[in-house]
Amino acid sequence: MTSPSPTTPAARPVRLDIEGLRAVAVGTVLLYHLHVPWFSGGFAGVDVFFVISGFLITSLLLREVARTGTVSLKDFYARRARRLLPAASVVIAFTLAGGWLVLPASERTNLLSDVLGSTLYVVNWVLAGRSVDYLAEDAGVSPLQHYWSLSVEEQFYIVWPLLILLAVVLSARYRLRRRRIAFLLLGALGAASLLWSVVQTRTEPATAYFVTTTRLWELAAGALLAFLVPRLSALPRWAGETGVLLGLGLILYAVLGFDASTPWPGTAALVPVLGSVLVIAAGVPGHRTLGGSLLGLAPMVWIGGLSYAIYLWHWPLVVLAEARWGELPWVALVGLGVLAVGLAWATKHLVEDPIRYQRSLAARPGLSLAFGGTTMAVICAVALVGWVTRPTLSESTTTPGPAALVADPAAQSWEPLPDPTSAYTATGPLEPLPELALEDVPPYYADGCQVAQGDPEPRDHCVYGSPDSGTEVVLWGDSKMGQYFSAFDAIAEEEDWRLTTYLKSACAPTVAGDKDDCNAFGRTVLDRILAQETTPHLVLMSTGAEPDPELTEGIVEAAAALRDAGISVVLVADNAHPGMSAYDCAAENSDDLRRCDFAPDLSKDALIRDVAEAVGVPTIDPTVWICPDPSACPVAIGGQLIYRQGSHITDTFARSLTPFLHRELSELGLTAAEADEIALDEVPVRAAE
Repeated sequence: MTSPSPTTPAARPVRLDIEGLRAVAVGTVLLYHLHVPWFSGGFAGVDVFFVISGFLITSLLLREVARTGTVSLKDFYARRARRLLPAASVVIAFTLAGGWLVLPASERTNLLSDVLGSTLYVVNWVLAGRSVDYLAEDAGVSPLQHYWSLSVEEQFYIVWPLLILLAVVLSARYRLRRRRIAFLLLGALGAASLLWSVVQTRTEPATAYFVTTTRLWELAAGALLAFLVPRLSALPRWAGETGVLLGLGLILYAVLGFDASTPWPGTAALVPVLGSVLVIAAGVPGHRTLGGSLLGLAPMVWIGGLSYAIYLWHWPLVVLAEARWGELPWVALVGLGVLAVGLAWATKHLVEDPIRYQRSLAARPGLSLAFGGTTMAVICAVALVGWVTRPTLSESTTTPGPAALVADPAAQSWEPLPDPTSAYTATGPLEPLPELALEDVPPYYADGCQVAQGDPEPRDHCVYGSPDSGTEVVLWGDSKMGQYFSAFDAIAEEEDWRLTTYLKSACAPTVAGDKDDCNAFGRTVLDRILAQETTPHLVLMSTGAEPDPELTEGIVEAAAALRDAGISVVLVADNAHPGMSAYDCAAENSDDLRRCDFAPDLSKDALIRDVAEAVGVPTIDPTVWICPDPSACPVAIGGQLIYRQGSHITDTFARSLTPFLHRELSELGLTAAEADEIALDEVPVRAAE
């Protein structure tokens, strides 16, 4: 984290207690990320950093306004560039190179986007989007995730100097006091951010942690404190003694008492923020206090001086080491901590300080900004080259996929080979490439037709196939129903059906027994279907949910209501679950893919089977073409990779299942096409993006 010291080492006396508080902040974050017991709330160290940074930067700006009557944006951003970019750029470059070597190939796209986001100081928004992206649930931890806090700071410091300049303009026009206007503007911004933080943490906790709007108040708390320095200077010693000890106590309480289950930031973040404010305020008068003396000890000051570089280095070291060697013993973690401190020392003395205090740069703000911009441009250019040259999904497939399992393609009814394992792919390139598995998703996601978790409202625009047809078919379920979308969309076009989708992440096609938003979504869907003047020809339902009596009852109720309305209902069985990252296994074992074979959990299909029996409706089960040998399911058949996110099948494999699903519907008497009219090569191409 940042909390820059003055422009030159000797420009202003350093407050040793603040240097020590920096050490506390980075130490708690470091111990938390090294999995040290008892530091379950060590993430609160970032909140401490925010307060420190807000106080120090605002103090610098207020001194400039008092001295010159304004703020030089060029000088301000030039100082920030010299302070932040050298070390940050070195670590980003290291992480890009190291991540490319040790992270799974499937993580490279995210790595490149995080490099771009970190370099441009917007990675917190990238991470916020990924945190609620259902398709990103398999994504590994980003080695640049910690740059989110740097992004929040820099976004704050785009706004804050402009507010001070606004205060200068308003004071000149209306003859008001500059400090008071700036204080009120910042106070209003901070109060709004705190209120939004509480709301967002309660309603959207996944994004609340990263977004700037929920964190501005923490920086504002330190910034507002800077305005109060003249008043705090008269505090008696006993007040300072009490304040620093109470403040350290609050920080310690947050670090030891909170954990990953604590809603954050919200109201809980008030604890470390208030603690930090008390510690800094207590040191304003300059009294020698017990707490201040402890913070000012030489080792604490030394660590505080390295805090920015320690923060930058420690996280990619941990993530990349664990990606390479798996869970690390405590000795290795201690070694990584020591290494982070060593690299921080080298970075500060060989990179940070030489550039930060370089006379020609310090004397020419334009040159500093040009240097910083060039550095950022080079890193972005490297990442963009990686982005544009990365492999991409092809429009059509050149491999047979599940068709390789068919014993006689000309037969009236397709049967698998006597030895289906002969069609299992053991070596060679796959379609899609394992590193592209997470991108190989059905196109309805891009159309906004996968309703997010927590959202109870179905989408009205999600109509496919032949939209103008008078014959409607409905897909209803979670992403395990949606994984077959491309196949059913192609069938709908062939059969001249209007295909309507009601697909919602992690929600079964039910009216009861699931999460509240799922039940509400399901009741709305059922009401819509039953209220139509022309009832659908067919409703296809599926889910990957675990067997559960209440959920089974809720799905039965929904399916029975459709059946009683004269609508054909067909359930689609769940596929085998690998219980591992199948695409990463395939990438690591390209010379022998059979090492990735797995024994499936046969209880997974119990829910669909129970519903079908209770309602008396048929089931389509593509399992024989996905896992024909229940003792050892493969990860690739006929040259095609089967799995992507979790237990979902790739869109490539789903499209190759089109003739199989079409035939099953035909055998149920639900299609115009006869089964023997449906050929194995009727596989649709990938939908254009």
